[in-house]
Amino acid sequence: MPPLNDHFAAIAPRFSGFTSAVASSCIIYLIVRSKVKLSSIYHRIMFGMSIADIFGSVAMGLTTLPMPKDWNFDIAGTRLGNKETCQAQGFCIIAGTLVMFNYNVS
Repeated sequence: MPPLNDHFAAIAPRFSGFTSAVASSCIIYLIVRSKVKLSSIYHRIMFGMSIADIFGSVAMGLTTLPMPKDWNFDIAGTRLGNKETCQAQGFCIIAGTLVMFNYNVS
């Protein structure tokens, strides 16, 4: 079976994407609850990286859901979106990942 027809390829990123978003949310929660808050450079970098990771991870976790319903491609997974939702997902994945990596370099 080709990889695009495999249901595992459509379902697995949902778990890893949302697990990453929950972990980043926990990091944000710990930073906001700390005594130092955002006055530390390290906390500001981790806060920004976590926000960017949430955007990218949630978009990646949606996998095929934002894809247009009327596409004739043979891809496994539920498609509920339209062209705009697909473009928004692509933007969030690219922007979130690039910003997260740039914070990681700093």
